[in-house]
Amino acid sequence: MDFRLTPEQDARKKEFYRVCKELFDKKPASYSGIESKNHIDECWDFHRYCAREYGKRGWLTFGWPAEYGGAGDMMDKVMFSEAVGYFGLPGVDEFGVAMLAPTLLAAGSEEIKKKFLPGVASGEIMWCELWSEPNAGSDLAGLTTTAIKKGDEYIVNGQKTWNTSAHRADWAFGVYRNDPQAPKHKNLTFLLCDMKSPGITVKGIPYMDGSHIYNEVYMDDVHIPANQIVGKDGGGWAVVNVLAGFERSNIGLVYGLLSAIELLVAYCNETKRNGVPLSKDPVIRNRIADLATGLEAVRTLALHIADQQSRHEMGLMDAAAVKVFSSELMEKMAQISTDLLGPYGQVSHSEFAKMHGVWESMYQTCFVPIVSMGTNEIQRNIIAWYGLGLPRMK
Repeated sequence: MDFRLTPEQDARKKEFYRVCKELFDKKPASYSGIESKNHIDECWDFHRYCAREYGKRGWLTFGWPAEYGGAGDMMDKVMFSEAVGYFGLPGVDEFGVAMLAPTLLAAGSEEIKKKFLPGVASGEIMWCELWSEPNAGSDLAGLTTTAIKKGDEYIVNGQKTWNTSAHRADWAFGVYRNDPQAPKHKNLTFLLCDMKSPGITVKGIPYMDGSHIYNEVYMDDVHIPANQIVGKDGGGWAVVNVLAGFERSNIGLVYGLLSAIELLVAYCNETKRNGVPLSKDPVIRNRIADLATGLEAVRTLALHIADQQSRHEMGLMDAAAVKVFSSELMEKMAQISTDLLGPYGQVSHSEFAKMHGVWESMYQTCFVPIVSMGTNEIQRNIIAWYGLGLPRMK
């Protein structure tokens, strides 16, 4: 790959940064990062405002075919993601834009595409994911929630868990067991569901800091029209694998770390210990350099993923690799920063909190990307089996 930007791309990148800076200046005082959008009403309103601003500029459809409203290419998407991540802005629905839309383009019928893609493109419709269950997380094929077809609709019963944004979302995509007697992996159906459907109950699962991000979703005789299926009846596992690749590519997380490390470097340059800036301490310099090197490596990997996506060549191993690398880099960054700040790294709502308490929050939540989207242990298996051709354990 040639990593140099053309003059046109450089101009586009500057435009992304300019607009994102303008939106950043309008953020509510309570907005403290992506997680706050689900927890606080005015932050959710800001999320939807940003989404509409991106939508009217055509920035949510980079890489889409022109007939579905596509604009720009995957490199535009990468540069846009970098600007949004740098400023820590909401507005890009991680479920609708980053996961569902490319999945519908790859596996959805014309009817499905025409019905659901416009709401994603405009930023008007927000989505959530109904996948995991209390006894089916990384082993998603072990789920038990059923979707039994009766006439022209499916009747869904069961429980989903760890559902990010389910208390806010307009619609959900989910996978369900359509035939309890059929073999595992061959009895799953992928359906789209209005979250206001009768029979859906959402209960929050609070974070340790009290934030409301995750939810339990109970489905009791929920009726979903059969024409809201993606793929074929019983063919949901193939759709799951398509979507999982987009979910795990994690480009947004990669660029969110860029501004975080800049904060850390600025703190080390400005803060003195025993009269000497922290940036002069060789041990600290080494640890920061290790983070910066890792960040450059994962940024390059993200560009590689974007290039593969543009050519429809992204494999399971590639998405798994960037998921493992970026999530573990975030964990390392959170650990090093709180170690560096000492007691100041343990406060967020205080005059003593450094950098608005960003590191205290990152330290508490950095385990989430490691566990979600399939644990990193599962991802390493995918890399070994599908990427390296290593034998499975008997």
